[in-house]
Amino acid sequence: MGKTNIITIGREYASGGREIGKLVAETMGVPFYNKEILHMAAENLKMSAEDVKFADETAASSLLYSMSLMSNLSTSVSLPINDRIFIEEREVIKTLAQNGPCVIVGRCADNILKEIRDDVLNVFIYADSEFRVKRAIDEYGENPDDVYAVLRKHDKKRSTYYNLNTGQKWGAKDNYDICLNSANIGIEMCAKLIVKLASES
Repeated sequence: MGKTNIITIGREYASGGREIGKLVAETMGVPFYNKEILHMAAENLKMSAEDVKFADETAASSLLYSMSLMSNLSTSVSLPINDRIFIEEREVIKTLAQNGPCVIVGRCADNILKEIRDDVLNVFIYADSEFRVKRAIDEYGENPDDVYAVLRKHDKKRSTYYNLNTGQKWGAKDNYDICLNSANIGIEMCAKLIVKLASES
């Protein structure tokens, strides 16, 4: 890996990955992208944000994704909306990376950029259930009565989305340069470690 310009962050639900990404971006003085990528893709496809909410982290067909690598399918109106959005998201991510240093959370960005850039640091944030349950209730307002089911639901969606669109296993250590346990290390320290690693690469 060459000098780090792009940092991608995959994360378990309520592990603090988004917050860590924001801290990293603020510290490094670079743009931060998360759900903004979905909205950019929707704008490029001339769709409203409301029209594409259902496609947020839903699995596009892995076959269609493979086909899109060989041909330009982003403008094909015959594809289902979620497939068209994912293909457009991929193009948005590549463009953002070309535009300069940034932090990108989720969206399979690690896999999308892996084959075309050597200046990417891929991070995965995870934590134990107790830590995530507390954050889900305190930070996201989840109902304590069904919070464990909510954690499983979100993780399943992210796992399915990543696995089908990349052919790799979500959260598997081989897909990332570093995996950090935010429960043990802490949100701020995770961010500091990422910044340090990126600045010294």
